Amino acid sequence: MVYSNSMLRRQRTTLALLQEAGQALSSTQLFKLMFLMAEETFLGKKEAFCDFLPHKFGPYSFALNRELETLVSQGYIVEQHAGSTNIYAIAALGIREQRVMDSDTRRSVRFIYEKYGKLGIQPLLQSVYSRYPWYSTRSELDDLVPHDAPKQTLASPAVYTIGYEDRSVDGFFDKLLRVGIRVILDVRANPVSRKYGFAKKSLGTISNKVGMTYEHWPQLGISSEKRQGVETPAEFRQLFGYYDRVILPKESDDVKRMADQIMQAPSVLVCMERQAHDCHRSRLAKVLSEGSGLSVVDL
Repeated sequence: MVYSNSMLRRQRTTLALLQEAGQALSSTQLFKLMFLMAEETFLGKKEAFCDFLPHKFGPYSFALNRELETLVSQGYIVEQHAGSTNIYAIAALGIREQRVMDSDTRRSVRFIYEKYGKLGIQPLLQSVYSRYPWYSTRSELDDLVPHDAPKQTLASPAVYTIGYEDRSVDGFFDKLLRVGIRVILDVRANPVSRKYGFAKKSLGTISNKVGMTYEHWPQLGISSEKRQGVETPAEFRQLFGYYDRVILPKESDDVKRMADQIMQAPSVLVCMERQAHDCHRSRLAKVLSEGSGLSVVDL
């Protein structure tokens, strides 16, 4: 019997959950049970597991949804549709694959399913919403949202920056929603990424789905050609010096337009590097701060 060495723990966990259920699960059930595993078992401490954000029906993961699509396309899961609801069941190939799941993860799957898996949809949602109220804040099910759930607020005026390195797309957007950001200002000259969710098209699509606006400002980035071969701290200082001396003065009108944008709505400069001081966005943020009088906040 041949197993997939490349399958991720969270993918096998999904298969194990469907196997443990012994029946098809709706997308709502599946996402909520995976969320509870992230919150209430050791799996949530694993970097490669799932992050979640508040969405239409509570905690949701764009990355998990994409992986469900992959598991369906590869024949591990069978997908059916009941009206607007997707229903998932494990296929024979998935049953074989989940057998290699480690014992700790299998115990976690069993623990969560025994505790929550037999609840109906409404009791399951009520349990999740009441115990994890942040994730109910964007729910369309108003009657289930707790009265004491936190309110979504707008971020205080500032020049915000963030890098997506070492972040999942769901963790990235959850952070921005918690802060109260409304506009993504992508300052990469070349907005491509091997990480799911961070290429220009997908970042723009997900931004729209979570109620944010996406804008690409390539003229305020640094071209790939200029970055090629830059590795040492001295080389980065030289590159950022070029950015300060040449690019920012050349694009001064766009810098001013961006400053106006930041004053109008809570916005964040987005690039790849996790640490702002390793990224040109820190230089751009400094100029925006000087022009607007706002402080710089690195998220």
